[in-house]
Amino acid sequence: MAQGKKKLPARQRAAAKQKAAGAAAVRGPRKGGRIIAPKKARVIQQQKLKKNLEVSIRKKIEHEVVMKANANQPKKLTLLKTPKAEAKKEAGPSSQP
Repeated sequence: MAQGKKKLPARQRAAAKQKAAGAAAVRGPRKGGRIIAPKKARVIQQQKLKKNLEVSIRKKIEHEVVMKANANQPKKLTLLKTPKAEAKKEAGPSSQP
């Protein structure tokens, strides 16, 4: 007579791994960009400088376009600013009856 239990748990673990891998494959890739944080302080400083330069260049271009539009049009050009997240939260409950 055979002694001991059958080795069924080993097969169950393999099945669980396949099920988990299958679930991940069904989900697919996630949305959005991936940003990997650099480990070096110098790289972080370069990224901050690059971002600040991009922002300042964009603001300057927008200002120039507005000034040209105001100079050539009889009616002044007005720019609408997007509301901040705080304003959206405050406006949401008050708009409900």
